Amino acid sequence: MMSTARSKKQIFLVCAVLHGLNHAFQVFLPPLYLAIKDDLGLEGLSPVMLFGTIYFATYAVMSLPYGILADRFSKKKILIFGAVLNSLAFLLVAGTRSYTIFVIAMILAGLGGGTYHPVGTALISNLFKGMVGRAFGLIGMGACFGLFVGPSASGLIAEEFGWRVTCLCFAIFGCVVAAAFGLIMPEEESVQSQRVESTIPIRAFFLALLPVIVVFGLRDFCLWGTIYVTPAMTQVNLGFSKKAAGLLIGLMSLTGIISQPLAGTLSDRVGRRRVISLTLVLSGIAVLLFPYLNERMLFVAALVGGFMLLATVPVIDATAADTFLLPFEEVFSA
Repeated sequence: MMSTARSKKQIFLVCAVLHGLNHAFQVFLPPLYLAIKDDLGLEGLSPVMLFGTIYFATYAVMSLPYGILADRFSKKKILIFGAVLNSLAFLLVAGTRSYTIFVIAMILAGLGGGTYHPVGTALISNLFKGMVGRAFGLIGMGACFGLFVGPSASGLIAEEFGWRVTCLCFAIFGCVVAAAFGLIMPEEESVQSQRVESTIPIRAFFLALLPVIVVFGLRDFCLWGTIYVTPAMTQVNLGFSKKAAGLLIGLMSLTGIISQPLAGTLSDRVGRRRVISLTLVLSGIAVLLFPYLNERMLFVAALVGGFMLLATVPVIDATAADTFLLPFEEVFSA
């Protein structure tokens, strides 16, 4: 793959931008939930918050199929397909007044967004062997920037032009990023030749990966639950505007620009488990305080919680990569 004239730095940058787009799509809707509820004439916030559940359920279910496809077909084309589908789904959202169509759009968005992590992670693991933790941490900076820009920009745009224009803007931006990725990212030289038939027993496969799945799942329950619930909570209980609510979770996510490369590099030196344990404990304490704080202290707790939660991302990703880059006997003895 690297025999092309394009450098690793270009590939690194375009992967980071695509990662940021993927996460921006995940978080730009929560600051708009109250406006969407009123526009669609829904009672209560539960029907609107269900959109996030539908999106992530689809996203999660598709991880394994996309991972299998990534081992057999062009990772570049799969990632472009996902970015375009994700973008078009929010274009559909911008034009609908039907709750049913909105639900269908969230399923389509999940189908598109679900491509990035299994496919992109495999791509990065192949490119940066020997420095996987640092690579995931640095590319994670793109994700954190997307997590910041997504809610911050959506709240700002929605205050001036409404939530539908916000969805339209994000859809257009997504298509632009997908096109740029297609132009800059080189095609893999020999996709089929990279296939390696696994001789690992299926039971050993899942036993090795189970701890990663459990920790990843619990971390995401806290991270995404906080990101999706907090904007509506602050608007209802503290009187935040859409712009302020979006800025809060945007700043929470922005801290990962520092914590992800720091934690990823640190985990390469002192071990994955130590870094994961420390950051999860500290983030849990910060999030636990959220409902009891005033406006100023809530911003402080959000920054601390976001810093620690997002620090776990490259470390958990690197742990998963280590599981299959190392011989299995080393994994179980680690």
